[in-house]
Amino acid sequence: MRKVILLLSLALTFISCDVTKNLAGAYSLSQCQYKYNSISGLTLSGIDLQNVTSLSSLNPLTAANLLAAFGKSSIPLQFTLNLNVMNPNYQPALLNGLQYIVEIDNVEMTSGSVNSKIQIATGQTIQLPINIAFDLKKAMSGQSGDAMKNMAYNFVGFGDKPTNVTIRLKPSLDIGGQLVPSPVYIPVSFTYGKGSK
Repeated sequence: MRKVILLLSLALTFISCDVTKNLAGAYSLSQCQYKYNSISGLTLSGIDLQNVTSLSSLNPLTAANLLAAFGKSSIPLQFTLNLNVMNPNYQPALLNGLQYIVEIDNVEMTSGSVNSKIQIATGQTIQLPINIAFDLKKAMSGQSGDAMKNMAYNFVGFGDKPTNVTIRLKPSLDIGGQLVPSPVYIPVSFTYGKGSK
């Protein structure tokens, strides 16, 4: 009987230590600094636009396909948003996944989640890639075709002004083996496209 009690006590101690460690790591994560790094893998309707600076720089067939995409029932936009996450705390920061909401020019485009575990050591900066994909036509339903085209062109760098992007992050915390979302979103805002810094 004493052995059983001792084993239960040890197990509870380990669970308690694990929960304490996860809570400390979760708090450190909430105090981390999140900054925009880059966008990679940018495609619109399957057309690679990552290193294209203007519509006129596309070959005629690709430009025609891009223009024709705005007349279709679906306009898929895909990219990877790379964020720098810096931990200035004295404790390691623990990420067990996160939920996100993406807004482009104050229009909510999509939401999703990242299911990955990351530990960020004290003073360390890591790059957190978030793969984002959504149907531009569906996200901007109710907007005119010209408004949709202008937003898309500004975002990919063809337009005459940069696009304002905000991603709201809600990290998930591992507490006793259960993933619990943070109570608040952490906003990260930046501009992208022509004239952005």
